[in-house]
Amino acid sequence: MEPPPARATTAKGQQTRDRIVAEATRIFARDGYRSGSLQRIAEACGLTQQGLLHYFRSKAELLLAVVEAREAETAAHVRATTSHEDELDAFIDGVRHNAKTPHLVELMAVLSAESTSPDHPTNQWFIDRYDRLVDRIAAGIAIEQSSGRWAPSADPATAARLVVAIADGLRLQRLLGHPELDHPQILADTVSWLRTGTP
Repeated sequence: MEPPPARATTAKGQQTRDRIVAEATRIFARDGYRSGSLQRIAEACGLTQQGLLHYFRSKAELLLAVVEAREAETAAHVRATTSHEDELDAFIDGVRHNAKTPHLVELMAVLSAESTSPDHPTNQWFIDRYDRLVDRIAAGIAIEQSSGRWAPSADPATAARLVVAIADGLRLQRLLGHPELDHPQILADTVSWLRTGTP
């Protein structure tokens, strides 16, 4: 059996892993997963490809580290800065935070599109991510319905998928030539309209 790659047990090792993830994030965002090569990532880190594989067993493993690091950072930000337990507002806060780092917005747009292919390394990761996100927002909408903040006739799961679809669509429009688009604010306004039923 092939031994697992070395894990960062020292500060220097962790710094190297963090640098690899940062460069992989930049290159995958620019070139996509399929075109972003391990060799290019290794060179950007001052490593050989074999040296990079000392920290990550494969390109697929590195990609998962990239998307998990991105999600963890967003979740940590929301926990640290959000004083409410409202799932919808927390989601909007996360979108607003991510919009401040355009290369991360581009990364997730590129990877989510590529991941529609069943053989893509993050295919299942994105499926699970969307399912968790929809479930969380749907639960928040159900709570809002019980307190009168959301129309009781709406199906929470359907409404949650609509909110996520709007967020993704606005993000894509911004990337496709409308950098001035304040998509977090438009999303917030749309959620407000959905809550009240009035634009």
